[in-house]
Amino acid sequence: MLRPIRLLLATGIVLAVGWWLFADTVRHYCPLPADPSTIRFAHFGSYQDYQIWGEVIAAFERRHPELTVRQEYVVGMYGAYNTKLRQQMLSQTLPHVFLIQFSPFAHLAEGFADLTGRVADPVEGLDLSGFAPTAVGSFTHQGRLRALPVSGGNLLIYCNPDCFARAAAHRGREVPLPDDNWTIADFRELAEDLTCDFDGDGQLDQFGFWQPRWVYYLPFLWSFGAEVLDESGSRWRLVGPEAENALRFYQELRVGQRVSPRPDEVAQMFQDVGFLTGKTAMCVNGPWFQPFLAETRLGDRFHVAHIPTGPAGRVTRVTWDGICIAANLPSVQEDNAWKFARFVCSEQAQRILAGTRRALPTCSAALSSFTAADGGRRTEKFVAALAYSRTQPVTPFFRQMDYAINRHLRSLLREEDAVSPVQCLAQLAADRDITEHFLVPGAEP
Repeated sequence: MLRPIRLLLATGIVLAVGWWLFADTVRHYCPLPADPSTIRFAHFGSYQDYQIWGEVIAAFERRHPELTVRQEYVVGMYGAYNTKLRQQMLSQTLPHVFLIQFSPFAHLAEGFADLTGRVADPVEGLDLSGFAPTAVGSFTHQGRLRALPVSGGNLLIYCNPDCFARAAAHRGREVPLPDDNWTIADFRELAEDLTCDFDGDGQLDQFGFWQPRWVYYLPFLWSFGAEVLDESGSRWRLVGPEAENALRFYQELRVGQRVSPRPDEVAQMFQDVGFLTGKTAMCVNGPWFQPFLAETRLGDRFHVAHIPTGPAGRVTRVTWDGICIAANLPSVQEDNAWKFARFVCSEQAQRILAGTRRALPTCSAALSSFTAADGGRRTEKFVAALAYSRTQPVTPFFRQMDYAINRHLRSLLREEDAVSPVQCLAQLAADRDITEHFLVPGAEP
């Protein structure tokens, strides 16, 4: 009697261990039929993003009670989220619908469903004529629309009014907030006025400007007339006198004029903290900075200024998020995924996203929800800046380019043995991360 029981027990243990070891493999290669009425939607961000997308999902489900959206949320910024998307693409387990940032889109676009025909459909399509052209263009890959633009933001100058007041008291004269028509020369003068040693001990207590990383410096670089890549994204263009002037200005912020702090002067700080604590009076940031500041002691008192006009005019950087549909879905799931993606771009959903002031809607009909949040005092400047906004260079080798530029810009900022802008540009153009992926002037075969 005991022998059959032992045999049954041993068999059960073997089956349990086998299921524990191989269940995921079985589910991957022999998946259960998916419920076609459930739409998997993935996004990233803060808890506030989770709540906002929850509102959008609830509104969609009220319109389509026969469908359910399962929210797959990755906490934090896009780094871990993008890694997960790549893993899901390789394992063919992508969500039906998912948010995508502009930067990784170019590298992954061919793995997403082609939405060109869907958009053009006379009955179930989507009119994109009222959407920001830079947003639509951002997600057009080799002539095909691979994502719908959802929301985004451009870069402007934030000003801490407390810093302006302290500088005025220290200098015994007014230090006014910038107006809409200021220039690079005005910016330079204002940053110097805002940089102060209040107690006269030889150590600067307040700086005029937080020196941005290169993607946030693009507005200045472009306003000097410099370019990074050509329109094809294959040729290196960060060369010549315009680029030299742009990098010389960048260098002077830290090494020459000393209007931006060294790392040792703002230990353990990053840009947002430096600005909020009054260590720096101005910084470059996007609309997503507004809700954060509104919850701080600055409240509703911060100021937003346009990018100053440079030798080549006024230009700023805009970036967009899009919504994609996984390729090769069964027709019913693809139809349902399209319903949700199209709804996200509807005026109703766009107004939900815009009302937070965290991002500009791509649908122009929803812009009033973005500007209504603060009566348009600052938000209208982000809307107006769309007229002089452009997207950053598109390349599947963005990570390599980003690493190379950041590394060589640091050589400009060394206190004792800083290289010149001319040397920096030459070394950058000769960097292996650049020469392997881009055609560099003078180095073409």
